[in-house]
Amino acid sequence: MARISNAELDRIKREVSLIRLAESSSIELKKHGKDYLGLCPFHDDKEPSLVISPEKNLWHCLGACNEGGDVIQ
Repeated sequence: MARISNAELDRIKREVSLIRLAESSSIELKKHGKDYLGLCPFHDDKEPSLVISPEKNLWHCLGACNEGGDVIQ
Protein backbone atom coordinates (compact mmCIF):
# COMPACT_ATOMS: atom_id res chain seq x y z
CA MET A 1 0.00 0.00 0.00
CA ALA A 2 1.35 3.43 -0.95
CA ARG A 3 2.05 5.90 1.82
CA ILE A 4 1.22 9.58 1.46
CA SER A 5 4.34 11.67 1.87
CA ASN A 6 4.63 14.27 4.62
CA ALA A 7 4.99 16.96 1.96
CA GLU A 8 1.69 15.91 0.38
CA LEU A 9 -0.05 15.84 3.80
CA ASP A 10 1.27 19.33 4.53
CA ARG A 11 0.00 20.56 1.16
CA ILE A 12 -3.47 19.12 1.84
CA LYS A 13 -3.56 20.74 5.29
CA ARG A 14 -2.67 24.11 3.74
CA GLU A 15 -4.93 23.97 0.70
CA VAL A 16 -8.13 22.31 1.93
CA SER A 17 -10.36 24.81 3.72
CA LEU A 18 -12.00 23.41 6.85
CA ILE A 19 -14.87 25.84 6.38
CA ARG A 20 -15.59 24.54 2.87
CA LEU A 21 -15.13 20.95 4.01
CA ALA A 22 -17.62 21.41 6.88
CA GLU A 23 -20.13 23.22 4.68
CA SER A 24 -19.87 20.51 2.01
CA SER A 25 -20.80 18.06 4.79
CA SER A 26 -23.98 20.10 5.48
CA ILE A 27 -22.66 21.72 8.67
CA GLU A 28 -24.12 25.21 9.02
CA LEU A 29 -21.50 27.66 10.21
CA LYS A 30 -21.97 31.16 11.59
CA LYS A 31 -19.20 33.72 11.81
CA HIS A 32 -18.25 34.60 15.39
CA GLY A 33 -15.42 37.14 15.45
CA LYS A 34 -12.53 35.63 13.52
CA ASP A 35 -13.88 32.08 13.92
CA TYR A 36 -16.90 30.08 12.77
CA LEU A 37 -19.27 28.10 15.01
CA GLY A 38 -21.47 25.13 14.19
CA LEU A 39 -22.97 21.94 15.54
CA CYS A 40 -20.32 19.27 16.06
CA PRO A 41 -20.94 16.29 13.74
CA PHE A 42 -19.16 13.88 16.09
CA HIS A 43 -21.71 13.91 18.92
CA ASP A 44 -25.39 14.76 19.48
CA ASP A 45 -24.92 18.51 19.62
CA LYS A 46 -27.84 20.80 20.52
CA GLU A 47 -25.83 24.03 20.87
CA PRO A 48 -22.94 25.00 18.58
CA SER A 49 -19.72 23.67 20.09
CA LEU A 50 -17.64 23.22 16.94
CA VAL A 51 -15.19 26.09 16.44
CA ILE A 52 -13.26 26.48 13.19
CA SER A 53 -10.38 28.93 13.00
CA PRO A 54 -9.86 29.84 9.33
CA GLU A 55 -6.63 31.67 10.17
CA LYS A 56 -5.02 28.45 11.42
CA ASN A 57 -7.30 26.07 9.47
CA LEU A 58 -7.95 24.13 12.68
CA TRP A 59 -11.12 22.91 14.42
CA HIS A 60 -11.99 22.21 18.04
CA CYS A 61 -15.10 20.86 19.75
CA LEU A 62 -15.76 22.64 23.02
CA GLY A 63 -18.53 20.16 23.86
CA ALA A 64 -18.65 16.44 24.59
CA CYS A 65 -15.83 15.54 22.20
CA ASN A 66 -13.27 18.02 23.46
CA GLU A 67 -11.24 17.05 20.39
CA GLY A 68 -9.69 19.07 17.61
CA GLY A 69 -7.28 19.06 14.76
CA ASP A 70 -6.73 19.88 11.11
CA VAL A 71 -8.43 18.72 7.90
CA ILE A 72 -6.85 15.28 8.18
CA GLN A 73 -8.00 14.68 11.73
